[in-house]
Amino acid sequence: MLQQTFKELLKFLASPNGNWFLLSLGCLIALLYLYYRWKQIPGLTVELIKDDTWFINRDDNNKLAIFVSLHLRNKSSAAIQIHRCKLSGYTPKQPPEQMFLEGYDKSIELTLPNYDSFSEIVSKSENLNSAYVINPFSEQKMWVYFESGIVTLTNILRAPIVIKDLNRKRKSIQVAVPRNMEQIQLYREAAMRW
Repeated sequence: MLQQTFKELLKFLASPNGNWFLLSLGCLIALLYLYYRWKQIPGLTVELIKDDTWFINRDDNNKLAIFVSLHLRNKSSAAIQIHRCKLSGYTPKQPPEQMFLEGYDKSIELTLPNYDSFSEIVSKSENLNSAYVINPFSEQKMWVYFESGIVTLTNILRAPIVIKDLNRKRKSIQVAVPRNMEQIQLYREAAMRW
């Protein structure tokens, strides 16, 4: 049965209609590839900075606080103006000035990354087209703060992060965001007390 179907398929592909089908399919794939290349930000490479990327469960508002740190490289001769940065549909929020993890008998203050914050730079400007600028042939580090209403019990989140510039071109990568190790340690200490 399977061999007969395979023979019929080969016979169809060898016919003139099959040739037109293959040619149309090849053209469609080529057009989709060209459209994908056209929508990408030219010359931008994005890498995740694993040491400064983490999330915690915030006890004060029952939300996840997600910090994503990115290393951006502009390999083109034109400046790149990043206008939007979304993590799986979530827009950046203004980060709190201080964040604490509350344990059974201690409180730990979390330190935020010491390089540029995306939401602070873009929100300082009153212009709707404000952007985070990456100069030609340079590299910069930035971090983005997100809040999610979904409280998870897992120790790692996987989601796409999408960066868009003022020309509506985009760059997306899949990121794995681990739980903050200090919060894991506090949870382990609490579990040992029970």
